[in-house]
Amino acid sequence: MNAVVERSASDRAPTILIIDDMPANLGVVVEHLAGRGWRVLVAQEGEEGLTRARLVLPDLILLDVMMPGVGGFETCYRLKSDERTRDIPVIFMTALADVEDKLKGFAAGAVDYVAKPFHIDEVLARVGTHLALRASQQQLAEQNALLAEEIAVRREAEAALQAARDQLERRVAARTDALGRANAKLEAEIAERTAAQEALYAMACHDALTGLPNRGVLEERLAQAIAHASRHERTVAVLLIDLDGFKHINDTLGHQAGDQVLRDTALRLQRCVRAEDCVARLGGDEFVISLAELAERDDAALVARKIMSALEQPFLSDQHEVHVSGSIGISLFPADGETVDALMRGADMAMYAAKDEGSGNFQFFTAGLSEMAQRRRTIAEWLRHALSHDELELHYQPQVDLASGRIFAAEALIRWRQPGGGLVAAGEFVPIAEETGLILPMGEWALRCACEQLHRWREEPGVPDLSIAVNLSARQFHQPGFQDLAARILFDTGLPAGALDLEITESLLVHNPESLRTLRQLSDMGVQLAVDDFGTGYSSLAYLQRFPIDELKIDRSFVGGIGVNPHDTAIVTAIIAMAHSLQLKVIAEGVETGDQLAFLAAQGCQAAQGFYFGRPVSADAFTDLLRRQHEGHRLPCH
Repeated sequence: MNAVVERSASDRAPTILIIDDMPANLGVVVEHLAGRGWRVLVAQEGEEGLTRARLVLPDLILLDVMMPGVGGFETCYRLKSDERTRDIPVIFMTALADVEDKLKGFAAGAVDYVAKPFHIDEVLARVGTHLALRASQQQLAEQNALLAEEIAVRREAEAALQAARDQLERRVAARTDALGRANAKLEAEIAERTAAQEALYAMACHDALTGLPNRGVLEERLAQAIAHASRHERTVAVLLIDLDGFKHINDTLGHQAGDQVLRDTALRLQRCVRAEDCVARLGGDEFVISLAELAERDDAALVARKIMSALEQPFLSDQHEVHVSGSIGISLFPADGETVDALMRGADMAMYAAKDEGSGNFQFFTAGLSEMAQRRRTIAEWLRHALSHDELELHYQPQVDLASGRIFAAEALIRWRQPGGGLVAAGEFVPIAEETGLILPMGEWALRCACEQLHRWREEPGVPDLSIAVNLSARQFHQPGFQDLAARILFDTGLPAGALDLEITESLLVHNPESLRTLRQLSDMGVQLAVDDFGTGYSSLAYLQRFPIDELKIDRSFVGGIGVNPHDTAIVTAIIAMAHSLQLKVIAEGVETGDQLAFLAAQGCQAAQGFYFGRPVSADAFTDLLRRQHEGHRLPCH
């Protein structure tokens, strides 16, 4: 019988090795030991027991004294002589009641005796005690050094007691002393763990970077402040601070510099408030301050101005002078809400309103902000309905070759026609679609719909090479497997990849260098890639050389300034020249006058689109444009 119970090593149940030449007599003991969840192994004589002990390294050994061959005392001696097994506690099982035999067992290294016939409760109690002691000893830090000290102290105690007491009293005293020390060490370990848990709790309640309280502590402190203010008819303010331009610091100077700015910001914010106020970091570059016991609204405004003044001072990071500002949203108890969630939501809405006004200012929450937020939620709900009820449609604006006056492409622009109403402006619902994630199904619908329409147009006479331009959001672009989605749509619609022109923004390239792989995969497929609204962002020659871009689209804000604003005129000229030097196609957006068109043509701009050529129209109206072109009609290009 090699094993009564075997458990997975991952259970980490204590292992007990029983060495007895008559294992059949141990059935009840084994059954009760296994019933405690302990793993029980059995060896039938001393040599086998020694071998199994070296292989298994059990947590405790129950050893019979009277065995043929290698007896129990000799087996115990050899276990204690082996460095691998010397620390395993051994309990003798014997019917011998003579004191000398027990002393001999203790001399062999045993830690305890179990008398036969067995009293099962005594066996379980003694085994449990020694397993617990064994487990405690194994868990102590610096185990080897502490065990060596214990052995040395035990030997010293044994030597001191040798002459004064008999051998049994000496052994019992030594064992009692050792157990006491082990318990003391266990208590010390418990105390250490308690201190560690308290430290972990403190860490869990504070931001690791700045040391400020986190959201959980803030909400608790804010709830207390609200309760106190409610009883005493006072005001509580919540200030939500977002650092303007912080992402640019991370992008240009690195995250180490950004972290230093966050730490310094935390210190400055703490110097702007009282000891009873709470400054917390929510994450990223957002901080929240709760101001308790305010007399009036102006007190919160005073603190906000103090914060803005503190943030206006330059930050120093690795010998770089860094400038940031803060947008602050303020909500007040009880005027703007009577709960923590209501005040946090109000401050958040006010903060975004402050950002809309420009960097470095603060705004109080107003009912109008709540109405705007409700309007955004309503639009999001309507937009979900629109997606499932075919209320979205695409309009198409012609892109014209300036040399021939021919329409060579159409830009697909999404529109939302509400039942019984007019068109909803894309600027009103597209940002909400981005925030809610609806941009993903909406973008896939637009891409597929545009490609299907292009396939139908290409069957019209005279336009076999027409292409389609589709705007691509950052969230669409970064969804896993977007390139596979584009390839599948092209395959389903029977279009060559070169007929699809995907328009992306400069920020997508600059802020997401990992975009390179996806862009290369699309470019390798043959998809054309254009940078939309070029000139409004970083306009870096470096990324134009690095990324597989095919064309640049000059933003309408610069085209509108041609001949009016010398700065805009110079920018347009420079963009066209740069595109030519990089062998990129250039398209001007927002062309509305003949003078703008003439200037662009004179500078070598290859293509343009805008109201001068035609507004975005439905698919049927665009089909009429293509048919008229086939009949010889040309759009004005001179």
